[in-house]
Amino acid sequence: MKMINSILLTFLIFISMAVVGFAQPAASISQANDQFAFDLYSRLDTAPGNIFFSPYSISSALTMTYEGARHQTADQIRTVLHLPSDEVDWRSDLTAFIQKMNKADRSYELSTANALWAQRKYPFKDEYLKLIKTSYFAEARNLDFVTDPEASRVTINNWVSANTKDRIKDLLPPRSITPDTRLVITNAVYFKGKWEAPFEKENTRPDAFWVTPDQSVQTDMMQVQGKSFNYMENDQAQVLQLPYQGNELSMVIVLPRSKDIQDLDKTLTAGTLKQWQESMILQEINVFIPKFKMDWHLEMGNILAAMGMELAFDPGKADFSGMSDKMPDGNLYIGAVFHKAWIDTNEEGTEAAAATAVLMVAGSAYNPQGPKVFRADHPFFFVIQENATGHILFMGRVSDPREKS
Repeated sequence: MKMINSILLTFLIFISMAVVGFAQPAASISQANDQFAFDLYSRLDTAPGNIFFSPYSISSALTMTYEGARHQTADQIRTVLHLPSDEVDWRSDLTAFIQKMNKADRSYELSTANALWAQRKYPFKDEYLKLIKTSYFAEARNLDFVTDPEASRVTINNWVSANTKDRIKDLLPPRSITPDTRLVITNAVYFKGKWEAPFEKENTRPDAFWVTPDQSVQTDMMQVQGKSFNYMENDQAQVLQLPYQGNELSMVIVLPRSKDIQDLDKTLTAGTLKQWQESMILQEINVFIPKFKMDWHLEMGNILAAMGMELAFDPGKADFSGMSDKMPDGNLYIGAVFHKAWIDTNEEGTEAAAATAVLMVAGSAYNPQGPKVFRADHPFFFVIQENATGHILFMGRVSDPREKS
């Protein structure tokens, strides 16, 4: 957290499903996901500009990969993902979470999908395929990577596009699928929700957004005044909760006090965030936040290896014998992890989508005196999170709301 600290943190979007709709036991896998989210963000924040990704999507694809890992390779992936020791419990929690994410008849849209794309006639273990189908609702589909890698790539990209309402296109770039590819593990997630108290378009006006402490740019600033929201503040940040329609989901924004946020990144963790949320109380707030839209993508192999799962990317040492123990053409290992995410926040609400592909390759305090003002006019960090358990679905940083990617 060095290079980007001057343009970092913190506007937190939290999306949540209804408290009634999610059972508390899912907290174990949620806590694991959230810790992974902050670990990953700390590896990404040195890059310039905006950042947006889905830790939920990435961890989902990697957890399905973990199910086929064994011995030290499995230990490393489990440590990076912070998976609890009791596999039966967290797997059951994750299965329940996936079911609730795809629940119908709600005032918002939220869905997730998983799939395995296997090389035709490759000897994958039936027990691995059955586990992924039963626990992750992922169907294994056969493709011919060996003789037609490009057609296989197009097929997978079309599935991703269909499961993100065309918001994520070309997840797998040209030539990413090769004749050495044996398995592609994919996750897609999509969200769309409207504000409970919408920002009226006629009230949106050009205003300054400080991209650095000394430089501002003009951006479209949305506003809503005289409404009551859950809120807290301290000497580090202001924290605001904006509910989505139906009051089942919300956006929680954490805005640093200083336009230079170098100190906040040392404090903001999954635990700090939870503590601040627990301190919020309902009060009248005048809210100003910028419209923003982002399209972000990254190949994450080097980052994940640096986080501690290097064996999974090593052709000679990776152990994925839980997927296949025959491996007729060389050891299985992770060749690449592609991730793409997209978000649009405007006067009506928020729409967001993300997808991840893992390529397995063969080879050898409160003041009641009037309304507070919450003006997000400088860089902020955000997450979209499930409310009942705090399960983070998306995470990012807005350094300049004019940038689209």
